[in-house]
Amino acid sequence: MTDAPDPEVERLAAYRKAVDRLPVLTRVIFLLVRLDALSYDEIARRLSIDAQAVESCLVEALGMIRIMLDGAEPRRRNHPRIALAEADLHRRHRAYCEEALWTLGIASPIPWTDHGDDDQTFMRVIVAAMPPRVHDTFILNRVEQLSYAQIAERMGTFQWIVRYRMLRAIRHIMRGPDRFEQWLRDVASAPATIN
Repeated sequence: MTDAPDPEVERLAAYRKAVDRLPVLTRVIFLLVRLDALSYDEIARRLSIDAQAVESCLVEALGMIRIMLDGAEPRRRNHPRIALAEADLHRRHRAYCEEALWTLGIASPIPWTDHGDDDQTFMRVIVAAMPPRVHDTFILNRVEQLSYAQIAERMGTFQWIVRYRMLRAIRHIMRGPDRFEQWLRDVASAPATIN
């Protein structure tokens, strides 16, 4: 006899899935309020955004979660305070990325776009700056989905060399700047400075 699924476990899984699907800023603010018990004013100070934008993000989060739990597809609210806060935070994250890459000796201009994914954009710059054989090995593994044995055969080398190159690629990426969501969490977790 099989056990019936626990409705409480299923509800919790659906709730977590809904939270994971929230827009990044909305999700981070929702978690700061719900898990870290920070006030709107404290979050606003830490992120250097308007407290009403924080409140708007929380309202958006709660509405989107409710809609997703009801089985519908949520639509993002077109709220100007959220848009302004997101634009400012993305601008600051881009400046952080450029400085971090410059510190690593990657001086290539980053081709930011208004509608692109910033995380993918700076990741492409990091990957392009890898040494050629490391870059080629990384692309064969991550893009073409080849195994180390297949890469070694194609490149006419040993598997241990492929593993070494992949380790170099991963180290190269790990030295790069944080993705937008992690950067937001780091900024928000640092105590606000008093001006």
